[in-house]
Amino acid sequence: MSDDLQNSLFWLRLVQLLIAIPLLAILGQGFVWILARAFGQPPDSNFFYRLLKTIASPVVRAVRYITPRFIIDARLPFVALSLLLVGYLWSMLAISSLCARHGLAIAQCLNKA
Repeated sequence: MSDDLQNSLFWLRLVQLLIAIPLLAILGQGFVWILARAFGQPPDSNFFYRLLKTIASPVVRAVRYITPRFIIDARLPFVALSLLLVGYLWSMLAISSLCARHGLAIAQCLNKA
């Protein structure tokens, strides 16, 4: 593979990783919220819930700046999750497009780099 392909794949994977971390934190936060409520515990007293909330908070705060004021703060994690899913999908499509432009199968492209 050429250096250009490897360099581009590196940066696209880095973007994908930076999107995946808060994405998984928000999903995990929702899962822990459901479990905590099921066992009658307030989610904010759960250490793991607070840890995931801390990881996802920069993205949720950034979403507050771009959303209209009529969207309440309790719904911001859903908006952030939606935007992160779109970004992750974009990065996946960009990686597959890059591999296809270089004439490589996607699996082959991802395994070699």
